Amino acid sequence: MSDKNINRKIAVIFATDVVGYSKHMEADESETILNLRECEALLLGLFKKYEGRLFNTGGDSFLAEFPSAVSAVECAVEFQNAIQERNSRDDASVKLEFRIGINSGDVVKEKDNLLGDGVNIAARLEALAQTGGITISKSVYEFVQGKTRFEYNNLGVQKVKQNEFHAFDLLVSPSHKRKIKKRKKSSLLMLALIGIILTTVIGYFVLNISFDQVDLSKVGNKKSLLIYPFETKNNDSQTKTLATALTNQVTTTLKRYNELFVHDTSSVEYFLSKKASTAELKDKYGVEYTLKSFLQSSGDKYRVNLNLTNLITDEVIWSETFDFLNEDIFEIQDMISSAVSSEVIPGILFLNVAAEGIKNEFTPEVYLNRLEGRIEYEKYTPEGLQEYKRILELNRDLEPNNPYLDLDQAWFLMGALWVGTSTDYQKNVEESYKLTLKVLEVNAEYPYAVSLAQIIERNYLGELTTACGRLEKMASISNDPSILASAASLARHCGQYDKALSIFRKVENIAPHFSLWFKRDFAWTYLIKEFEKGGREFSKAKSYIKEQISKNYSEPGQNEMWYIMLAYIALIEGDRNTAIENFNKQSEMDNPIEVNWVNNHPNILNENEKFKEHFFAQLKKLGVQF
Repeated sequence: MSDKNINRKIAVIFATDVVGYSKHMEADESETILNLRECEALLLGLFKKYEGRLFNTGGDSFLAEFPSAVSAVECAVEFQNAIQERNSRDDASVKLEFRIGINSGDVVKEKDNLLGDGVNIAARLEALAQTGGITISKSVYEFVQGKTRFEYNNLGVQKVKQNEFHAFDLLVSPSHKRKIKKRKKSSLLMLALIGIILTTVIGYFVLNISFDQVDLSKVGNKKSLLIYPFETKNNDSQTKTLATALTNQVTTTLKRYNELFVHDTSSVEYFLSKKASTAELKDKYGVEYTLKSFLQSSGDKYRVNLNLTNLITDEVIWSETFDFLNEDIFEIQDMISSAVSSEVIPGILFLNVAAEGIKNEFTPEVYLNRLEGRIEYEKYTPEGLQEYKRILELNRDLEPNNPYLDLDQAWFLMGALWVGTSTDYQKNVEESYKLTLKVLEVNAEYPYAVSLAQIIERNYLGELTTACGRLEKMASISNDPSILASAASLARHCGQYDKALSIFRKVENIAPHFSLWFKRDFAWTYLIKEFEKGGREFSKAKSYIKEQISKNYSEPGQNEMWYIMLAYIALIEGDRNTAIENFNKQSEMDNPIEVNWVNNHPNILNENEKFKEHFFAQLKKLGVQF
């Protein structure tokens, strides 16, 4: 078809959207909408001032065209400064932040809308921008250089999905200066190894916990998707490891969409081990869609077959084949994930996809090393920590100037205290905290830095107020179960018990098979909350604890602790017979609570001395002498 009737032109495109909009909506929908309206009015006023024309909006995203690159850039800077000023006000109940991308290129005019690569690249630049930042294309930079007073940071050629472009950051503030490393095409083996390690990290927790039942039906209004591991009949190890890598990469990519509930990898392993039928997946666990994939190889050529099934209607609603070469492995991940997403939730591709944290700040070798180190660290043994240190030193040699390795050092110092390999308490705490704050200066929203900072502040420095000041960021900065569980513990420390319980429930929704420590903290929070308010309503606590008992955990002493909790509740409720019954049940188990338990009780009791005293005073009524 001839394009003679297509109206083309060169335009300057301004793209912006709200960072973390879905999380804000989940937290407080009404306030978020009201605050967005205020920000939108501010943006539209600036569009009018700089002669910009809004041609498309997606609620939390806005696309506009400008008569000149200089006008677009000046509008963007004034808007980001205005948003920063607004967020500093006490009356800004929801502090919304934006990213902006600006491009100049060929577009197609369709009525009042604009389409084409010129618009697409502006959107890619917006996705590449930092929170509160502005990223522009080289074409825009060449127009505005020397005509504006702003400083720019050359990011080089970047590739986002199918678009490749030369990008520059406009430095709204000096802190926005960064270096984005080009994603190098790692060997197939390295990518596969990363997949294996990710699986191992998650599998470590799964294999150490046994479950008899699990309820995953409460997924809200989200579409529920279960992704099966990629299957392959090829016997070579390279194809098998690639299958593992693809499974993890596709799962990770799809989990970014807040509108989609992707069952945690640990849950998938559980379903497979139980050989759950289609009926069980649908009726018991609330699974609506399953994605099954098959991978086969021949030389350096690969083929992936995918089938998306709607369990409700019992029909295959989408099936597609992807052929690719070894060198196309990174691109195929986006293609597969995008294709599946667009079938499950129409229009989901127009939503913002969150950035992958700091993965691109490392070379593939160092990234792989860090994953190996994390496996060792999670063992919480002197031997594991020593291996973690060896890997850290290796990474230091490979990337001596990488600031994020300072945080790895900070975790090592605290780990040395936790496993007993260092007795220099004061030195380790001070140095770890110093390194953590140093990393936060580079990236104030790096979840693992924020998490470690508040742990040190509340548990070691006695700076609970400072730690509590990090709570809101901790609760919204990441969907990582370990980060969220730590945020819930922080909320409890801060006396915000309802918020703590709410975050714990979110962890259960995201990763119901996550490590046992958060389930223990969840139950203790129920008890402490009721004690603090002087109440006697323990129905929710009892229900949760009994649910955990039904799962018959294999960890030594865990089931005994559940019964001790029930004994405590019964004593508060004046039911001595039930208290004795529960205490006797745990006494007959392999690891009963004995007199010396007081010296090894969960650290959580040390958070609240009054509750601790009350808890032990109740148990003494049963004749237990601590």
